Amino acid sequence: MHRVLWFLVIASTWCAAPALAQEDLEPRTVGERGVTAIGLAGFIDRFVSSESTFPTQVTWQVDIGRFLTSRIVVRGGVIGSTAFGEDEDENRTGPGAATIDARGAAVYYFTPASIASAYAGIEYRMPLTRRADKEAGSALGLVGVEGSLSSRASVFVQGGYGTRLTRGDEGELQSRIAGDIGFRIRF
Repeated sequence: MHRVLWFLVIASTWCAAPALAQEDLEPRTVGERGVTAIGLAGFIDRFVSSESTFPTQVTWQVDIGRFLTSRIVVRGGVIGSTAFGEDEDENRTGPGAATIDARGAAVYYFTPASIASAYAGIEYRMPLTRRADKEAGSALGLVGVEGSLSSRASVFVQGGYGTRLTRGDEGELQSRIAGDIGFRIRF
């Protein structure tokens, strides 16, 4: 019986030591100052207006972000989109057109040193292709949550609501609604 107890003590110590050492070396956090991450996401995006109807868009984005402080992240990237739910007009420009956009964002994480963190921020998008004559881009407010899967990978879900900075043909405001889900790899 005494040998069995010694065996259990040694086995449990031997099995627990690598796990504790690994946790010390690879903490599962969302981020910290100086961390850079590449993100890939897919989402649904739509403009809405009182004067026009626009097709829903399926969108993919790639971005790179860096924690400037322990809580503030700056991101930049590229968004590609295609329209569905309406006949695709090859000559359509402006809202609802299949485009490639540049994007920039500033985000504040509430608890980045933990395994999951809510965040809020602002984003600016500017079409690079199929732009309208007078195009100033779109500004959106963002809210989301990001959770760490490992010391290098995390998943996120976010939503945004904002407005196109150029008014429509009838002088109306055009709102933008976006929601996306994706993952980020830290390095």
